[in-house]
Amino acid sequence: MNPLSVFTYYFRNKIKLAPVFAVLALAVFGISLTGVLTGSIIDASIEKVEVYREAAQVSPSGQKGHTTLDAVTKAELRRDPNIYALYPDIRLSTYLPTLAGQTSTHIYAVDDLVYPILMERFNLELIAGRLPRSGAAELALHDVVIKGRDLELGDVLDPKNDSQEFLAGKLEVVGILRGPTVISLASLDYIARRSEFRNYARSLLAFPQPQGQAALENSLRALDQQIVRVFTYSAEMERYSRDWASLDAIVWAINSVVVVVLSLLVGLLNMIYFLDRMNEFGLLLGIGYPRAFVIRRALVESLALTLVAWVFGLVISQLIYSMLNAAYFEPRGMLLSALNWRTIQFTLPIPIIVGIFAASTVIWQLRKFDPITIIERRD
Repeated sequence: MNPLSVFTYYFRNKIKLAPVFAVLALAVFGISLTGVLTGSIIDASIEKVEVYREAAQVSPSGQKGHTTLDAVTKAELRRDPNIYALYPDIRLSTYLPTLAGQTSTHIYAVDDLVYPILMERFNLELIAGRLPRSGAAELALHDVVIKGRDLELGDVLDPKNDSQEFLAGKLEVVGILRGPTVISLASLDYIARRSEFRNYARSLLAFPQPQGQAALENSLRALDQQIVRVFTYSAEMERYSRDWASLDAIVWAINSVVVVVLSLLVGLLNMIYFLDRMNEFGLLLGIGYPRAFVIRRALVESLALTLVAWVFGLVISQLIYSMLNAAYFEPRGMLLSALNWRTIQFTLPIPIIVGIFAASTVIWQLRKFDPITIIERRD
């Protein structure tokens, strides 16, 4: 190997290199954990917004105690050219455990003839049991809810026996669904005639024309918001993003302080590591190598070490999160949002600050360094 290669010292001094490398990689893991946990919590909370990608929901506003849509609104919706199909529904909710406690998840009570339409639209498949019978106190529950609450076929969701249950009446689990969108299905005929569900809004699911979601959302905004409440993907996503913005800002502020402190600590270790090699740099300058060459070589070594340790930290983090998902979270219906752009954004300041701190220190030391002090040393 070329004795002046930036990697020569690394290969010959792995033990000296290990502490700086390990601390930097652990710093990347520690900071990425903040991004992964908060990102997972946010993702779990806004996951139910995904249902509106395929079908907007138009519900009575609830003012003056009305739980049904008036005839004028229904007629207006039926004339809307942006609507491909309309289906009556009553939306229920049950709870779903998450990393931050629990959130709600949707149950759509629709006619049994609408089950296959919704399943096709939302890419759902029945993996166990059967679909609810018309007029029966049954539901087909999504696999994520089944895992998260440790349920099985034949279990009953009963608010009398579960103080956390959102449902007003009990429903038996007769089927298990699986798909990218977490929704469950129940019988509209049963829910609509039961007194315990009488205060639930009688709504309409509006399916957009192919490639017409934006046009449908625009037309639904024109409805009288004093009479109806419209749930669309863009509006609900905006609302959730706004709700999480304050918490996200606090997390970013705390994370920024931690990143700076860890980065300066790692940068200090990196500086000590390079100061320990002043004999080598002094000899290179003493035998005639230009100061610019020595500075450039030291900078490349420092930046290469920082970059490789950062990438290694990301890889190790991804491995750890994948193992945690497989061993603990996935069997419970939860999922860590492993390394994504959000997480990388959390860790990116680490190599930048470490690189700037180490580079500026090395440059400052080498620019004023006198190689004669090395040549004249007697030890």
